[in-house]
Amino acid sequence: MKRGARPNRRLAAVLAWLLPAIMAGTAPLPAEVQPLTLYQKTARAALVVRARTLTDSTRRPRLLVLEAVKGSYPERATITIVPYAQDNANPTPWLRREVFRKGEESLLFLMPYADPSGRGGGSDVFSVLGAHQGKVPVPPEGADALLAAVRRFSAILAQGQLETQALGLRAMLKEKNPLLIEAGLEECLRLRLAEREDLDPLRALLDHPRTDLRASALALMRQILEAQPREEAPAAAPPDPRLFEAVAARARLDEDPAVRLQAVGALASFGHGAALALLESIGTADPSQHVRYEALVAARRIKEGAR
Repeated sequence: MKRGARPNRRLAAVLAWLLPAIMAGTAPLPAEVQPLTLYQKTARAALVVRARTLTDSTRRPRLLVLEAVKGSYPERATITIVPYAQDNANPTPWLRREVFRKGEESLLFLMPYADPSGRGGGSDVFSVLGAHQGKVPVPPEGADALLAAVRRFSAILAQGQLETQALGLRAMLKEKNPLLIEAGLEECLRLRLAEREDLDPLRALLDHPRTDLRASALALMRQILEAQPREEAPAAAPPDPRLFEAVAARARLDEDPAVRLQAVGALASFGHGAALALLESIGTADPSQHVRYEALVAARRIKEGAR
């Protein structure tokens, strides 16, 4: 072995532990870790409270509970939080210690605290789900929308039957509260819950001022249309000309390339001649190289499928 090329024993030990888990699909790489959504936090937390911090303590801050949004806890009672402790020898880069400041209000997604040996800390001692992810500041403006959304999530999750929960999530696509719309889109996409009846409210969302909601609405449209049995797929004309025109307008004119990219995918799911001509046009004229490429790929697939 050449001088200076001594093996890194620490790295070898880490790889020996990590690689089998990665190969088995049980240990996601840091780049693959996604932060929990507001709905997922609500689903996983044992208790969700709106609380005000009473001290500036960094070790075990105490907070006054103003409202139990999910679960049960006496109002005006106090709780103690055991913050996340980072292991400096083996840090978790996507988790950070929570910071509490006296007088601030937060929405907290909590789990009963247990130390590394499994011993609890008492009925009023909690840890925060996902460390800093489970502490959401209550803003001076918009607090009502945030709290209303989490209350709605809690009500949906309390439904015993999965079918009832699915209906509740789909109903959020028609709401005005952007937090409800966002959660409805995320969960319907993730769980493939949407039906053809949802295409009309999704079409209305294509005019939403938020770019991410427009893009997600288009992605969900594509998922619905691609889920049709092949024999029912549109051949010569779109199932709804208004829907096709709305998607086509986003593909041509939306200012955000991420939205245009999702619109190209939705256009391809129509699979008819008008979509083909438009995709070929976008494939040569769109200012984004990524959008142009995906449009040409989609056009080629439509041609191949027509043979």
